[in-house]
Amino acid sequence: MSRIKVAVVGGGHLGQVHTRLIKSNREFELIAVCDPQPLIQQRMIQDHDCRAVSDLKKVIGDIDAAIIASPTFNHFDSARECLKLGIHLLIEKPLTSTLAQAEELLDLSRTTNACVSVGHVERFNAAIASAQEIVGIPKYIEATRASGYTFRSTDIGAVMDLMIHDLDLVQTMFSGALVSCQAVGVSVFGGQEDIAQARLQFKCGGVANLTASRCSFQAQRSFTVFGTQGFAQIDLAKHQVQAIRIPQWLAARDVDFLGLSSNQQATIKEQLFTDVLPVEQITVEPINAIAAEHADWARAIRQKSEPKVTLEQGVANVRLAEHICEQIAQHAWQPGNESMTGANVQVPVGRLPKVNLPNSLQSEPVRRAA
Repeated sequence: MSRIKVAVVGGGHLGQVHTRLIKSNREFELIAVCDPQPLIQQRMIQDHDCRAVSDLKKVIGDIDAAIIASPTFNHFDSARECLKLGIHLLIEKPLTSTLAQAEELLDLSRTTNACVSVGHVERFNAAIASAQEIVGIPKYIEATRASGYTFRSTDIGAVMDLMIHDLDLVQTMFSGALVSCQAVGVSVFGGQEDIAQARLQFKCGGVANLTASRCSFQAQRSFTVFGTQGFAQIDLAKHQVQAIRIPQWLAARDVDFLGLSSNQQATIKEQLFTDVLPVEQITVEPINAIAAEHADWARAIRQKSEPKVTLEQGVANVRLAEHICEQIAQHAWQPGNESMTGANVQVPVGRLPKVNLPNSLQSEPVRRAA
């Protein structure tokens, strides 16, 4: 069976990860990495012993498939050119910068036989699957995704950059349309929101509280699910799950807890999470989620079937993310004061504190926002 000839578009952090894993996957033959920056081209040649070109157009006639891992604002143009030729695609999240672009790609895909997958890798996190087996039907979700400021993905905000992972998970767990959305966000470094919080409710009754920050002093990737049969708190980075299964006698209200004696209540308090609701500590065997994503994509291409994360689902995630961003933009911190609306809250110049830069930064000029 011939190998799938693939190009990686973008030689940044994720482009390097994709390149390394594609080279080790026998399903694929890496044709080239495409990046306009000469220094990145040199690094890819040196670090990965591969061909590097400045533009996808230089190899588009030689490939069966492409992984688009360039900055988000470049996704649409690259994906559109590939879809016109029926080239299979794996597009990093978020799918596109805007919903209009995402929907145009979806329409174009329906005219070709190309297999398109979207890079929501948390779907391949085994801890998520383990938790879903325990909780039953999800009813309430809390998720926090936080990191330090990396200077990557600055063309999009924290909703599209980070929260969209959890939006994808939420939309796979809750059925029905979105009923309500409340969201706030703040830009710390200028431009897009760097911190965002959203509360979502769906037609099925499910509620999700999601927090994303890319200027946090503590990295965190937690996902907590309350369901009809139990509770699970997931550390997505460590692949660990803390879970509680609700026993049938408790769900059936067979015991009148408020009618128990004080001694019985004291015993239950002491033994609540050992005998009544014992906490399970589950460590899931970690896998490389991007490698699993590649394997799923190759399977879908070979079998002419749907990948685990479809283009339609990628579009739905962009739609919800864009709606949250609209809510952030409309939020009034001080009703009637337009300068205190949205993520880029304007602080009066007279209140700005004097900036004393660390010595390590004083050797180079640092522009301070007006």
